Order: sequence, then structure tokens, then C-alpha cells
Amino acid sequence: MQKSDGLDIVEGFFTRGVHCGIKKSNNDLAIIFSEIPAAAAAVFTTNRVCAAPVELTRMNLEKNHHIQLVVVNSGVANACTGTKGMEDAILMSQMAAQEFNIEDPSLVAVASTGVIGDFLPLNKIEIGIKQTREFYPDNPSGYDTARAIMTTDTFLKEKAVTFFLDGQEVHLAGIAKGSGMIKPNMATMLGFILTDAEIDPRSLQKALKNAVDLSFNRVTVDSDTSTNDMVLLLANGKRGKGVINEKHPDFLIFQEALNRVCRDLAKDIARDGEGATKFINVIVQKAKNESEARTVAFTVAESPLVKTAFFGEDPNWGRIMAAVGRSGILIQPERINITINGVPFVEEGMGTQKMTRNELRSVVQSKELEILIDLGLGDASFNVWTCDFSYDYVKINSHYS
Repeated sequence: MQKSDGLDIVEGFFTRGVHCGIKKSNNDLAIIFSEIPAAAAAVFTTNRVCAAPVELTRMNLEKNHHIQLVVVNSGVANACTGTKGMEDAILMSQMAAQEFNIEDPSLVAVASTGVIGDFLPLNKIEIGIKQTREFYPDNPSGYDTARAIMTTDTFLKEKAVTFFLDGQEVHLAGIAKGSGMIKPNMATMLGFILTDAEIDPRSLQKALKNAVDLSFNRVTVDSDTSTNDMVLLLANGKRGKGVINEKHPDFLIFQEALNRVCRDLAKDIARDGEGATKFINVIVQKAKNESEARTVAFTVAESPLVKTAFFGEDPNWGRIMAAVGRSGILIQPERINITINGVPFVEEGMGTQKMTRNELRSVVQSKELEILIDLGLGDASFNVWTCDFSYDYVKINSHYS
């Protein structure tokens, strides 16, 4: 399996992003079009305040288990917009279907991200859809597509791999956006993953759920869960020799490729947390079970005191211990050991005597930190990716709308 370029390597798909005026500048509308209806799988937000495009796409997917076109806008979330919001989402799907000659609009997935409460500017969206059609089929751009779904992101997130299934070379590529309001399951994030492998819809759904659990659902920036989260996986089979399902011996190869792309995208989301200056991997090991390891990992990763300490490059290990202690699981403090980037900070529940505070401070000055928390209770482990809290996080989120 090797890394490749982005969306453009996946056969049978056309993707393009444009600026249509929803935002003052930068691309704000994207199209993902498959030459044929593609087997589809999706994972959606768990927030009960659920945006209209999420509801519509979920209904369309339940009806067909296939999607041929995805239309995405950034700048307006179309969430908390009532009956009109759903009507607008349907109109958006119909306009895209008509422009790309798709007879059944229920083969269209719709996604939106941006400010909650605003209505979609459908006149601008219609112009944007027509603009993307002008580039079809000779001028696709995964780069422009990835840029079009961004909001407060500071860099685009696009990953791809090439691998072999059943002796045939195939491709899998994905883009994602996400920077703030990041907390499973999932978190202000949109992800679109394409493959020219031929996978049946049921197995595709299983593979996506597994991949999301190992990636996007392990990211937290600020513990807020969005109204619009969606990860959509499309498989059009353009390079498939035959349908592959979960019982096929090469299905695990597909699963690992999907895991890799999702994992790399998820880590980029943590790196790009709003105002972030550090990427942090919180690992909890030797817990009684995975559920308890997960609880401790998220408690530490979401602690404002822990996150601000790392922003200030303060080796305040006591805040990590305090977070572990308030996580709600039964612990034995004297068994806890904590290292950061391999350097002991806590040994048997107490601060290390082997390093001076200045020496510990030099460790947390690194831009990438691995916090390893050993509970000394069992064999289970879990990890979470996060970032620090900086002044800029407050600035960005105090002037968003």
C-alpha cells in the first residue's frame, strides 16, 4: 500500500470546488460526481439538534444505499432552520441533480457547514453548481474541492492510498474539514471518501463504522459536538474485478486502507484545532477495560486546565493527575505512571525526582506531545488525539457569526 495524490486519482469520479459568494472569499461550494451510482455508507452526527442536510442525506441513503452526486456548501450550516431548511436542502439536491443529469434526486447527498441558524442562499448555490458543471469532465480538482468545504480550517485535509484488491490496483482517497466544535461522535466535521473498488453497501457500512471508531471518534478539540457532522464513503467499482464483501479474503486490505486514510485525516483535524499550537496524543494503558481507558483519555484530553498548561509550556503534571482522578473510574493513584514524549513525569503517583522542572519544561516545548498514562490496573488501552487551547481559540470563537 502506498500513499498517492488526492481525490483526482480515484477513477470514475469528478470533483470540483468553486467560490459562489456564500463566503466573502475562498471556495464555498463543492461537487463530487460519480459516473455511475456508487455504493454508499455514512456515519452522521449524534447531536439531537440535527441539520436538514444530515436528515435528507440519511433518508436518501436509507432508500437507495447508493449515491451518485454530493453537493456541499460552506459558510451556512442550514441547521435550526425548520421546515424551510429541509425544503432548501431538497431544492439544493434537485438543482444539483438537474445540472448533472441525474433523474432521481434521492441519489444526491447534501452537506452543509458554517453558521447555525442562517438560511441557505439558494441563488448563490445554484450559480455555484452551474460553475462546477462548466469544469466537467476535463478539469477536476480535488484540491479546490477540499478548499471548498473549509470554514475555520487553516489548511486543507486530503489523503489518498493505492493498493491491490483481488489482484487489481485500486485507489481510495478522502478529504475532511474540521477545526473547532470537535468532539465525537463525530465532530464539526465533514469527511468524503471515494474509492474505485467494488464493495457491497452492507460491507461498506461496516468498514466505515470500524474506521470512524478508530479515527474521527478519537478526536476532540473542545468537547462540543456539531449539528452537521457527516462522513460519507462512496465506492463506484470502476476498477473492481467483482464485488468484494466482508467475507472476501482481501476485505481486510480494504479495511486497513480505509483506516489509514481516516486516521491521517483525523490527526490533521486535531493538528488544525482552532488556534492550536500543539498536537497531543493522549494514550491510556493498563486500564481494567477499554471503556475505562476511553473515559480517562477523553477526560484528560478535554480538560481546559491540561490544554492551557500545554499551550503555556508549563510541565504541570498535577493537572493530568487531577483529570484522571475526576474521570469517574476507580483508580489507585499510587500505581499511576505518566510519561510525556518518553520522559517520566509521574512515578507511582508522585512527581519524578529524576528531572528538574526546567528539564521537564523543555520536554513540553515540543510541537507534538505524546502523553502516556499507565494506570497499572489491567491490560486495556485507548488513545485520543487533541490539541492545546490558545488565546486564538477564544478570539476565533468569540467572533464566528
